[in-house]
Amino acid sequence: MALELLKLPLNGEMATLRAEDLMGTALDAVSPDASLHDALKIMNRTGDLQLPVVKDGELVGIITDRDLRLAMNSPFAQTDTPTRTATFSRKKASLKREAILDDIQVDQCMAPDPQCVSSDTPAHEVADLLSLNKFGAMPVVDEDKLVGMISGIDFLKHFAANP
Repeated sequence: MALELLKLPLNGEMATLRAEDLMGTALDAVSPDASLHDALKIMNRTGDLQLPVVKDGELVGIITDRDLRLAMNSPFAQTDTPTRTATFSRKKASLKREAILDDIQVDQCMAPDPQCVSSDTPAHEVADLLSLNKFGAMPVVDEDKLVGMISGIDFLKHFAANP
């Protein structure tokens, strides 16, 4: 059974709220040729779970914490030989996973050409896109230029600050 959103008539603030009113503009981006380790460091520093991937000033993709977890838990990250002790085995697997983060480039794991919204997209449309596609965040692009990111957390922050 597909999830259907309750459609209520828009009134008040939600009818006029736009992506630009909610989006974050302090952007940290990563290049497609950066390592997954570089992307992880940025995510850890900023607390962001999604990073825009930018090449020559143009948005070319998005990479998420889920993409990193999938790479870390890929069959390539598993130890290939049995070891004598479980502790040694865990250490070896951890080192191998770290090496994978250094060896794999962002463009090998990112989602290319992500769905975007513009800064003047009505907030209710952004909310629909985020929820229907199960996106944590979306890039905001105006005239082919990345101007922000908008997430479900941005909506929560806004409504918590404006009861």
